[in-house]
Amino acid sequence: MTSILRKRLGVALGVAALLVADAAPAVARPAGPVERLRQDTEAIRALGVSGVQARVVGADGRESVAVSGTAELGTGRPVPSGGYFRMASTSKTLVAVVVLQLEAEGRVSLDDGVDRWLPGVVRGNGNDGRRITIRQLLQHTSGIHDDLPGYTTPGEYYQQRYDVHEPEELVARAMAHAPDFPPGEGWGYSNTGYVLLDMVIEKVTGRRAHREIGDRVLRRAGMDQTRWLGTSPAVPTGWGWSSVL
Repeated sequence: MTSILRKRLGVALGVAALLVADAAPAVARPAGPVERLRQDTEAIRALGVSGVQARVVGADGRESVAVSGTAELGTGRPVPSGGYFRMASTSKTLVAVVVLQLEAEGRVSLDDGVDRWLPGVVRGNGNDGRRITIRQLLQHTSGIHDDLPGYTTPGEYYQQRYDVHEPEELVARAMAHAPDFPPGEGWGYSNTGYVLLDMVIEKVTGRRAHREIGDRVLRRAGMDQTRWLGTSPAVPTGWGWSSVL
């Protein structure tokens, strides 16, 4: 994650072809999971999406892929089965790993109040960073209300798609709302909570969260095809996974 939180698409799912040969009379059979995924991929494209890549990784590590549509309008070039995609909120896992590493190093405690590292940032309308812990941000139990920029129509998407939002701006939008529930007394998925964790990582280490993720997680795990794209609206060509952290 970064100083930028953007609207992003990038789903990791997949499909395999199902071939049935039988001398007996044809019998209608319910579609299996991979066939349903292929159908869903076609259905997504039918909504107006130019191209879709879907991938599923089984418990045994085997992958299957389905693609639909074109990778480039006007060319008919098919969507590559192994192309880059944005991993979107999957990157929250990497943020959490870095925070837990910092805790293991004794540099931060999961019981620290957010206000210890970001004094005065979480405040107003009933929000109080002194009562919200790092642990609660990680577990989506902080109660902080999400108010991210978004769109509901294609026109709004095209108008906003290149907008860049600093983390302080995103947190301020959330602070304009009362909490959804008192800290630790409920659960609610919170992008804003992970924006705050990015800010905590930077305050503790002096480096942006995506740099800590790169050095602490991606490089050590050999994930050399996962990379930080910054504000670029495009993804690399070729094979691999692309991450907007």
